[in-house]
Amino acid sequence: MNAAGKSCRPSASVSASELAQMGVCERLVVFEHRYGKRRLPAQRAAIERGRREHERFYREGRIASTPPGRCFIATMVFGEGPETQTLRAFRDQVLRRVPTGRRLIGTYYRVAPGVCRMLERQPWAHSVLRIALRPVVWLALRWLSATEARRAP
Repeated sequence: MNAAGKSCRPSASVSASELAQMGVCERLVVFEHRYGKRRLPAQRAAIERGRREHERFYREGRIASTPPGRCFIATMVFGEGPETQTLRAFRDQVLRRVPTGRRLIGTYYRVAPGVCRMLERQPWAHSVLRIALRPVVWLALRWLSATEARRAP
């Protein structure tokens, strides 16, 4: 608590505009420290508009950086980890060998870009999808292990 009885809330970072303002008017810094910032409605609207534009710019950059024509959900959720490698091995060694598997892969390639776009907008869904995919990864790993054991003499 400060002298005015208000609690001081630490800020995670200071913007360049705030740094410049500090250099211009120390009295304003003391006032805002004691009583908090008093932004006008137009300033709040401009800040919110800037945040939305930044988010849109970030999303578009992420979507543009994905390889064209392919978007892999496991890569988005797990990264290039062992889970993703297991699912790729299952796709290549098991699914591609049978017509039903090839149709499943084709359906995945049509559906996955939309799912990835949804995941871009819903970061909380990454953890939910990660939990949902773990049993699939486990089953794929078991299947690959059993296939490998049958091939070994």
